[in-house]
Amino acid sequence: MVNPLASLRQEKLRIDKVENVSVGPNTERTLYNRNGPGVVVSLWMALGGGNAPALDGRLRVYYDGSPLVSIDIDMGTLLATHWGAGSANTSHSCEHVHVEIDASSYRTAFLLTFPIPFGTSLRIAYFNTNAGQTANIYSMVTYSLTPTDEANGRRLRYQGVRYVDQKVTRTASATITLAQITGGPGSIVYHSYVGGVGATNLSWLERNFSITVDGEPTAQIVATGTEDWFDSGWYFNGRRDYNTSFHSYVGTNQPAGNVNVVGMATDLWSKWGGVPFTASAVIQSLPEAGCTTGDTLCWCVLYYQ
Repeated sequence: MVNPLASLRQEKLRIDKVENVSVGPNTERTLYNRNGPGVVVSLWMALGGGNAPALDGRLRVYYDGSPLVSIDIDMGTLLATHWGAGSANTSHSCEHVHVEIDASSYRTAFLLTFPIPFGTSLRIAYFNTNAGQTANIYSMVTYSLTPTDEANGRRLRYQGVRYVDQKVTRTASATITLAQITGGPGSIVYHSYVGGVGATNLSWLERNFSITVDGEPTAQIVATGTEDWFDSGWYFNGRRDYNTSFHSYVGTNQPAGNVNVVGMATDLWSKWGGVPFTASAVIQSLPEAGCTTGDTLCWCVLYYQ
């Protein structure tokens, strides 16, 4: 008989917490700093203090004693909550990401459960941008310490564009490369995207996504449209916030002055088991004839490598 408990975690779990701490502008606060090997199994945070701490404040991850940051992405892009394009006093989830945001105050809470394995050490931090607002934060980092590096050197990494300081403005006919990953093997596990800022209509959602792996001459994965990539269709069926599937969510609050902006997130791990590559991967947003407007956008791609 198969033991139904055999798949339960064996290593002891621990939590490092930060409770009701103020983080001033242009300041980094460490949430977790441990020697390994080990693995962070979840990160929960609650953010208050205004739009800058909740949307432009950044999650930072430092691996194995390196002073170089391996993940440095703003919450509004990671969670697809920029520009009101998130939950309006409600919550959204895909398997590894849960987010809730109060649209009137920007107070945000989220749970991230993509495992973050590490070898010699790991430091996770929150960085509040220099926008004149003080963040109020809570966090719980749940982790285990293991005798070996369970991921055999693979780390959770990102490529993306933060809205406040890296946003991209494109024409209707532009091709945008969202990630260009070299070295492997690895797997793409998550994609968040906020687009349509400044768009004159919703036709920017006609754009297709493509993924090409290992230098093959044609893309192996090509979507039928932007909203379709995030498990929706028909321009979000009335343009409202909702979970499009177990794997994805969208936010379509139509903020004043930017009624065509949309935030979206999809969990490629739960949907497909990730998108594997051996040596390289390229993700692009493509033009097509149905797209008649330019816009401004930001995005985040998470992958293991």
